[in-house]
Amino acid sequence: MMETREMSRLYMNAASNVAGTIADHNRKSMTLSSASALRSCEYIAQLAGAKTASEVIEFSGAHYRNQLNLLGGYADNLVGLVCKMPKDVAEPFRTRAIVASCVIL
Repeated sequence: MMETREMSRLYMNAASNVAGTIADHNRKSMTLSSASALRSCEYIAQLAGAKTASEVIEFSGAHYRNQLNLLGGYADNLVGLVCKMPKDVAEPFRTRAIVASCVIL
């Protein structure tokens, strides 16, 4: 049976893994947010320079496609977080279980 100290170490490793995953998720979200803000500013500049209604429609369509692509990036980032979190939490315990099973054999 595992000692309390070893269990504490495993919990701390799991917490460290989770913190790293959340930090990575937040970094990706901030990158996507800054890209969205930049594209919105570019869109406003394009609208200001538009001379015809067809240009406005063209710029708007391109902008909305870009925003949908960014939204897909946000969704992918969130799905990645949800998929990675259980693995990060379980990894220290799984590694310990593998080592323990090898010692028993």
